[in-house]
Amino acid sequence: MVALVTIVLLFVAAGAAVIIVGVARTRKASDAATARSTGKVFALGIAVCVVGIGLAIPFWLVTRDGDDVSKTAVGGVKLTASQEEGRQLFAQNCSTCHTLAASRAVGKTGPNLDVMRPPAALTYNAIVVGRARGNGNMPAGLVSGQQAKDLASYVAAVAGRGDVATENASVMAP
Repeated sequence: MVALVTIVLLFVAAGAAVIIVGVARTRKASDAATARSTGKVFALGIAVCVVGIGLAIPFWLVTRDGDDVSKTAVGGVKLTASQEEGRQLFAQNCSTCHTLAASRAVGKTGPNLDVMRPPAALTYNAIVVGRARGNGNMPAGLVSGQQAKDLASYVAAVAGRGDVATENASVMAP
């Protein structure tokens, strides 16, 4: 939000500088000193815009805290450290089969987790025991131990909170 306001203000300042210079140049300059001062104001306005847009905004974007952004999933869910680990595990092990908007996964073999919205206990059980219901098989033990808990916690936290079309999605019961 701050970046947007800054950009808007810089463009307003640039527009004001162009208008001032345009109006000043249309008037007959009574002497050369006035013409030089108008040119200096214009050059200063351009320099401020170049520095502001070209240097300050990129610097601000690079130096802001990127960890908060990576730990926030789709839908504004704040992820814990273990859920962040679960997000990475989902991308490595589950995204080819399951749909989950928070991980930008669009798998078609397994159930759509955004529609299903399974609780952590059900997801953990599916990871440990596996599933086979005719429309695809989920092998048991893709991950185990704490990794399975992290993955289940992540899915429970973000499932159904992303932008996903649910009108024609079919839900397979585990």
